[in-house]
Amino acid sequence: MRRAWAVVALLLACFPLEARLRAHSHRRSSGLSLRRRLFTSPLITDPGGVDLEFSGAFDTNSSWLLPTALKYTPTGWRTELSAGVDTLAHVLEDSGDAGTHFSDHVNLAATTAFRAGEHFSWAFAPAISVFLRNESGCRIGGSLLSRYDRGGNTFSASAAWSGATRVSPTNPAGIFDLTGGYGHKFGQFTPYGTVQLERATGLAGGYSIFEGIEYEVNNRLSLDISGQHYGLNSPVADHQIVAGLTWNLHRRR
Repeated sequence: MRRAWAVVALLLACFPLEARLRAHSHRRSSGLSLRRRLFTSPLITDPGGVDLEFSGAFDTNSSWLLPTALKYTPTGWRTELSAGVDTLAHVLEDSGDAGTHFSDHVNLAATTAFRAGEHFSWAFAPAISVFLRNESGCRIGGSLLSRYDRGGNTFSASAAWSGATRVSPTNPAGIFDLTGGYGHKFGQFTPYGTVQLERATGLAGGYSIFEGIEYEVNNRLSLDISGQHYGLNSPVADHQIVAGLTWNLHRRR
């Protein structure tokens, strides 16, 4: 069974560059994996299983992140519990200097998956990001995910929204995005692509494009690499290379 890595997903691609970089870690680190918005099977960790997701996101402006997430679905449940942070983040500060630090937020989510027929599945995931510094309060929201699998092809779509308990110039009152993707499995390899449309309160809408490929080493380990292109209709587009892995730490016998 295929597994996913975590590169996360509440994006502010339509922000000016300086604001995006300051907010980089908690904007792009939600409780949901970006890959789950694309095609990855299943939408949640197997019941009784524990997954560790680790990745590195490297920006063309020399910023980088190391997001990490731990995901667990109790035996007999169909709801996955997850917690994620940026193990390290190297981002530009307001002064223009770059600093390396531990995550400025903690992401928590509970993803409940359902099946509707042989080929269609969907999930709902309430989530919260709690700020540890730079911002105060938290962001509360949720995502609705759906996917259709047939003959090695997977089509998927998602809608996500989050709201701020304390609004600031880099923490808008609301963020809403729509995502659609496609992937096809060739043996142990699965190339994929997706498009995302996003709108934040008080800002013009923006769109982003992602493409990548996953390699399934075995039924407990998957590797991944992708290109991510944010805010392509904004004056300053943002590009990333992301590499990651998902390792199943425990599986129910």
